[in-house]
Amino acid sequence: MISRVVSAAAIVYVMVPTKALPQQPPAADSTKMDSATAYTLPPVVVTGVLVPLRQDRLGFGSSVVDRAALAAAATPYATGVLDRLPGVWTDEAAGPGGPTVLRVRGGEEPDTQVLFDGIPLNVSGGFLDLQGLTLTNVERVEVARGPQSARYGSSAIAGAVQFLTREGPPGPPTYEVTADAGRATHYGQEAHSSLTVGGGSPSLRYSAGLGVTYNRGIYALPNDLRTEDVSLRLDAAPSARWTATGTVRYVDVASKLPVRDAGVTRVPLDPNQHDGQRRLLASVELGFAATPRWHHTLTASEYHNDFTYSDQYDGLDPAQYPFFVFDANFGQNSPFDRQLVQYVATNDLGSAPAWRVSISYGAEFQHEAASDTQTGDYGDAYDAFDRTSSAGFAEVESQLGPRLSLLAGGRLEHFQGLPSELLPRVAVAVEAIPGVLSLRAAAGRAFKAPNLQQQFLENPFTQPNPNLRPETSWSWEAGTSAIVPGSGLQAYLGFFSQRHDNLIRTVAVPGTTQQTNANLGRTTSRGVELDVERWWTPGVHTGANLTWVQTDVVDNSGLPADEYPVGSELPAVPDLTAGASVDFPLPARLSVTVRGSVTGSQVVFSERFSGQRVRLDPYTLLGAALHWQAAAGVGLQLSVNNALNVQYMTAYDRPGVPLSVGIGVRLRP
Repeated sequence: MISRVVSAAAIVYVMVPTKALPQQPPAADSTKMDSATAYTLPPVVVTGVLVPLRQDRLGFGSSVVDRAALAAAATPYATGVLDRLPGVWTDEAAGPGGPTVLRVRGGEEPDTQVLFDGIPLNVSGGFLDLQGLTLTNVERVEVARGPQSARYGSSAIAGAVQFLTREGPPGPPTYEVTADAGRATHYGQEAHSSLTVGGGSPSLRYSAGLGVTYNRGIYALPNDLRTEDVSLRLDAAPSARWTATGTVRYVDVASKLPVRDAGVTRVPLDPNQHDGQRRLLASVELGFAATPRWHHTLTASEYHNDFTYSDQYDGLDPAQYPFFVFDANFGQNSPFDRQLVQYVATNDLGSAPAWRVSISYGAEFQHEAASDTQTGDYGDAYDAFDRTSSAGFAEVESQLGPRLSLLAGGRLEHFQGLPSELLPRVAVAVEAIPGVLSLRAAAGRAFKAPNLQQQFLENPFTQPNPNLRPETSWSWEAGTSAIVPGSGLQAYLGFFSQRHDNLIRTVAVPGTTQQTNANLGRTTSRGVELDVERWWTPGVHTGANLTWVQTDVVDNSGLPADEYPVGSELPAVPDLTAGASVDFPLPARLSVTVRGSVTGSQVVFSERFSGQRVRLDPYTLLGAALHWQAAAGVGLQLSVNNALNVQYMTAYDRPGVPLSVGIGVRLRP
């Protein structure tokens, strides 16, 4: 039980976001269309492919949130942006301000690869803690849905999410200052401030950011979530053939954890539970153009994540509770390091825009090291382990005539102590009616290597299992995109299906009080994604998205039959998530964004990771933001979330955020 408590310790902000993300009007020079047909061209995407590719040629589902939309989102937290995109769900299993995991298309926590400037944030085997992760100095966010293991290897079963640091613009120094604060009707105070600067010459540019964020939480005992974020990016072009990019980011997160696994009201809140994370990310990328059509890229990165957790005995009487409640002196420190080196070469074999073939190929090597120190009433324990992995990969991207785009590739991955895995993928996009209707389809295989702790951790609570096999999956999807000429209307409709085998779950060791990890069961998921937007005029925009997901437990071998009955849905996956937004201008340099979201019914466990299966009711949230361009470079914002003060549950015995109000200012001279 303790390892479950600790591995899931993540914190998110308390201002619940809505599902629809405000969009920006197209720039004046981005299109030659009149206001009745205004929409931007598909953006270039770097996530999920070896070389940048236009979004409409990917073949698989994707979303891009640019800098203007991030500024309008009115949240400093990464989860606040991701939670508004189709196919993405942030699971607040411990309630707002408590541990939260990311799920894409109904996948589990370790099934999505999350990156910052190409550096994977997932700890070995996929575990990811989004606690307090902010968007300071972030230029854009990209989400590639579906199996991305052919590109990223382990942990990209359900998709990949990438945050990209801003490039410094050439020219004199520019800066941007933001500050905002807010609170809910019941506790919930929060504040955020940031400073970003950028500039430089065409041969050497820079951007840097500094952010500080605080969130008290909504419960009687505070979360006191604090995040400090520092980032730097340098881009150099010493010659026409050489380029270099360096990034470094340090994120320090600390928080109290007042909510126990049993909930908010069934047991007293915990005054002594704390956790913290210190992340350091650094990378250097060198680019060399041997010829105009033959390019080479060499990247080296370092990732360090130092996770700490502590709790003290509170004096609870276990006889008062018919379920397990952890109450003991306990401490854990789990540092993790990863070094990664990657080489990619790209050959452009075509010259005509409508007929071209690009072949990319390369190799990757990484070394992971982790240790785990535990202290307290259950005794002291120390473990240290490391492993290496290597991969070779290739990808072909081709434009076969004016209407057909093809993306095909594969990856051969080998983790130390595990069998090699072949991970193919193919995606196709067909422009059925040029400029109006396109069809997309993709299929691929993905896998997730076991976490180092799952294989080798041994302490008073856990037995190791070095024979764990990787989780694997096969997925396919199909969809269509449409643009209605002369209307500014764009829409995407897609269907996806995935089979997931060899699930890794924590189970009890018979005859002991310990637990271990084992390969168990099989699940399937399928669903529909819909995304629609329309520019009525350059200043008036509407958007909506909807995701319906159905999950099924096909094989529950080795799992508690009452918690995972065959034919039942997976816990913590809403059957429906949807959002909508309306943006329109007002007189006196004012504009308004109105947002709404719907979260459907879902099954959760009464004790978060185990217990009775409980169904939560669906709920709808409404919010709005008023923007005022007070002067050139000075913007003010007033935002309201959960405007109707809806009473809802994010998990069993974990109420959501009530009505909350925030104000903010943005200076960009």
